[in-house]
Amino acid sequence: MRLLSALALLLALAAAPASGQVEARLNPTAPRVLFAASDSVKTDDGSYARIATVVRYDPEAGTYEHTLQDASGAVLSRSVREMTVVGPTAGEEAEAQALVAEHAELARVMAGAEHPVLVRGGFPLVRESGTCGPGSRCLLYDVLEVVPDSRVPRRLRYVVVDLRTLRVADADADPVVDGNLAHPAARRQSRSF
Repeated sequence: MRLLSALALLLALAAAPASGQVEARLNPTAPRVLFAASDSVKTDDGSYARIATVVRYDPEAGTYEHTLQDASGAVLSRSVREMTVVGPTAGEEAEAQALVAEHAELARVMAGAEHPVLVRGGFPLVRESGTCGPGSRCLLYDVLEVVPDSRVPRRLRYVVVDLRTLRVADADADPVVDGNLAHPAARRQSRSF
């Protein structure tokens, strides 16, 4: 039990900013890069070319821009979508963790836990309409209590964080009704197996 408490303290200290250091928060209107990578691809003539892929999210427009560029920066393709399943960036993850910690109801739940609490997840939530419909940037998180001598942490809450509006969209979501598996397309696919 002492080892678990010490581990929780070390994790909390590692996650906290150094004294005097202010952690940057997301700008609710600034576009942000969610994914960027480059790779060498084989072309039709057998040579290799460097291609860069970038996914940007524009919270004001509620759009995701997917761009492919060659090594010189020329745009090979560009598409704009209202939905994507790209996971959170480090900055978005920090913002989501802060939003959960600052939420009055969730803070009370976490403070009332008997054992160390972790917030884990960051899975994109894609719904057909409403708060987490097209254009949103919703992520799913579990607020978990790490119970000693138990292999599985105890879920205290299932939470939806909207990184478009920078708020907790649902502090007590139902994983069956509010999760990705509640999406009609997911239900149709799961029945076909």
